[in-house]
Amino acid sequence: MKKVCVKNIIFDLGNTLIYYDYEYFYEGVSRLEKKLNTGKLKSFIKEKNLGNKLCKGTLQPKDFFRILKRKFDLKIGYDDFIYLYSDIFWVNTRMKNFLEKIVNIKRFKVFLLSNTDPVHMNFVNKNFPFIKIIKNKVLSYKVGLLKPQKKIFEYIVKKYNLNKNETVLIDDLPVNIKVAVKYGLHGIKYTTHKKFLSEFTRIARK
Repeated sequence: MKKVCVKNIIFDLGNTLIYYDYEYFYEGVSRLEKKLNTGKLKSFIKEKNLGNKLCKGTLQPKDFFRILKRKFDLKIGYDDFIYLYSDIFWVNTRMKNFLEKIVNIKRFKVFLLSNTDPVHMNFVNKNFPFIKIIKNKVLSYKVGLLKPQKKIFEYIVKKYNLNKNETVLIDDLPVNIKVAVKYGLHGIKYTTHKKFLSEFTRIARK
């Protein structure tokens, strides 16, 4: 078995560095659109795969809004819609503290690998400035790839010339970890912060 000496840490964004819940979006829209059936709105977005299309960059935010406005006869304006769509995040304070400490340890390089869209990323940068600590980012909508596609892991490894055996992905979704590990990276599934710290300490020790 190869000796592990982790030098590169790839962070996921949602439900890892910051938490999110789309229910805030649906609740916000329903407050302004009294006649809207939010269940049908959710189903439509899922059936049409609109979320993934946004994250892959094949659907632009204004087109996303236009599709929903036309389908559900929305009265809400674009600016209010985008604010509600964006205001679904809150900080994971313990992970924020971990990131701020780890960037000061010369041994480690940090990276961000996220399935996200330009609207969410703009909101995150404005409201969670600690994310900007991570200079090296691969964002799905910019590269046209999504986790858990193997190609997105290949992309970040090639782009930053990473040694796979020295690289760990921290992500909340088991399928992302599974594909990353099969590709040759190390992986830590983020659940509780206590479990994460224990696993990171184990895998990152020299």
